[in-house]
Amino acid sequence: MFELHRPRLRLIAASLVVLALAMASAAGCGSEERNVTIVEPAQGATINVGDVKVVVDVKKFNIVDKLDQNAEDGEGHVHFYIDVGEIPTKDGEPAVTKEGTYHAQATTEYVWPDVKAGEHTFAVQLVNNDHTPLNPPVIAQVTVEVKAAGGGTAPASSPTRSPAASPGGTSSPTGGTATPTPARPGGTSPAGTGASATATPTRPTATATP
Repeated sequence: MFELHRPRLRLIAASLVVLALAMASAAGCGSEERNVTIVEPAQGATINVGDVKVVVDVKKFNIVDKLDQNAEDGEGHVHFYIDVGEIPTKDGEPAVTKEGTYHAQATTEYVWPDVKAGEHTFAVQLVNNDHTPLNPPVIAQVTVEVKAAGGGTAPASSPTRSPAASPGGTSSPTGGTATPTPARPGGTSPAGTGASATATPTRPTATATP
C-alpha cells in the first residue's frame, strides 16, 4: 500500500519545491527592480544660482505621507540631500545628516532654496516611514555646476560715483585720484571739485583821513 502512494508523495514534494523557488525568485526580482532616479537636474548640468528643484522617478515603492510612523515593507518617503559626503545607510538607524543638508519629503520633488554658486551634489534615498534606509539601500545622486547670472563676474563700478572729498584727495570718475586744491588764506576750496577756488572781489572801503 505504501509503495502505491510513493509516486504521489514525490509529485507533491516536487511541486512544493517548485513553488518555493518561484516565490523566492519573485521576491528577489521585486527588490532588484526597486529604484530611484534623479530626472532633474541632469548630471553635469549648469544651472543658475537660487532655488534648485530636484525631481525623482521612483519604481516599485509607494511614497506615502507616514513620516515618523512604524516601518512597513514597500512604502515610505524620500530623503533629499545636498553636498553630503557619505549618504547614511546603516540598517536600523535614521538616514539623516546634519541640519540644512537633508530634507524628508513624502513627494517625488523638493526645491532647495537659495543655492550658492559652485559645484553641488544632490542625492536622494528611499527610506522607510521611520526614516531608516531600505535593505539594500536605494540611492541616486548627480553633481551640477551652479553659476551666478552673467558668469559670476562682479558688476562694474558706476562712473557716476559721488566725488566726495577725502583726506588724501577726491575720487575721480575715471578711477584716478584728483589732487586736492590748497585752500587760499581766509577761504575754503570747494570740496571734491579738483578745481581752483575763485576769490570774490571785494569793493575797497574808503577810510577818512583826519
